[in-house]
Amino acid sequence: MVAACAQSPTGEAHDLVLGAIYPLSGPQAAGGREELAGVRAALEVARTNGGLKFPVRLQVVDATTPQAAGAAVDELVSDYHVPAILGTYGSTLSAAAAARAEELKTVYWETGAVADPITTQRHYVFRTVATGSSLGRMAVTYTHDFLIPTMKVASPRVVIVRVNDIYGQSVGGGEESLAHDLGIHVVDVIDYDPRVYDPQAIAARIASDRPDFLWDVSYLDDGVGIWQALLNQGVSLKGAIGTSSAFCMPAFSQRLGKGSVGVYAADKPDAEISPAALSPAGKALLALARSAYGVDAGGADMTIPAVAGFVGGWTLFEGVLSQVSGPLTTDSIRAAALKVDVPVGDSINGGGVRFAGAGALDQGQNTRAAAVVGQWQAVGDMKIVFPPAYATGAPIGLPRPA
Repeated sequence: MVAACAQSPTGEAHDLVLGAIYPLSGPQAAGGREELAGVRAALEVARTNGGLKFPVRLQVVDATTPQAAGAAVDELVSDYHVPAILGTYGSTLSAAAAARAEELKTVYWETGAVADPITTQRHYVFRTVATGSSLGRMAVTYTHDFLIPTMKVASPRVVIVRVNDIYGQSVGGGEESLAHDLGIHVVDVIDYDPRVYDPQAIAARIASDRPDFLWDVSYLDDGVGIWQALLNQGVSLKGAIGTSSAFCMPAFSQRLGKGSVGVYAADKPDAEISPAALSPAGKALLALARSAYGVDAGGADMTIPAVAGFVGGWTLFEGVLSQVSGPLTTDSIRAAALKVDVPVGDSINGGGVRFAGAGALDQGQNTRAAAVVGQWQAVGDMKIVFPPAYATGAPIGLPRPA
């Protein structure tokens, strides 16, 4: 289903209309709404404190399936003549929307989805967040650099559990590749369909593999189900690291309660990072972002999707649109985007922005995107533990199942 939000199809003659495609209903609605709210906060800051001196209006479309996301691109281009579209939070949605935007030679500006192929061999697609494979590599790096030496595991055994779609393949593929390079033994890779799966069977297979560490790439419902099954079966692990779309989400900890404590998640940062990761410009911008976001979110702090949305929106509104001289067209926006050069620490998530240029396989991918490892240290309380510059707490031991 594609549903245009209640906004007039025509604005003032001098308004620049941009498309925005997010899942505002359905299972990914919470993250989609937060990411869009981050984009809107960025637009407000760019209007009031930045260099954006002309009106910009977002024509928002709610899309919950890949088919709907692709159709939304057609609608926005044909009905509203947008030169650029922001989206999409979910990788399966983004894959469809980005592909269609590329076909129509319209800039697609991904603010949250991580699957690697979204920017592969594309000329009109830009992404400000980390790739799935980089999140997977972050999980492996933390395991290799901290968990294995700290726990003195001589020959570690690892199991990878991953959804069998573009998201799971990207993150899990990054994990497999780096594990191989580092000599970490991946004893099993368990692919499953998140729509039809048996968490008890998956947990039993993991138990039979006798792993020291688990790397899990799941969505929220299946991630909770699999972890609960592991707890129910008393499977003992020295460490478990999930990734975005499940393990990092507050609902993961809320639903599992004490069972979530000690579990790690590799993901994009939220607003609760160490000030050491931010430059003076980054700190000042974060204060503005929190203020603008809090107005629409009832004072709530910025979640991971909200921060990602703000970084993506701010880069487009302030780093690109306000720098274009002459008509704002798809080609002028694309040309300005390739010139963006935001130093590490100046973005509110501690990263920076520099897109891979012409000739790169992943042209349009932000090469300075930030990624971290967090850990649930109490119910609802996640601390960033890696990299050190971002850390807000020291890691705690993973409790054994009761």
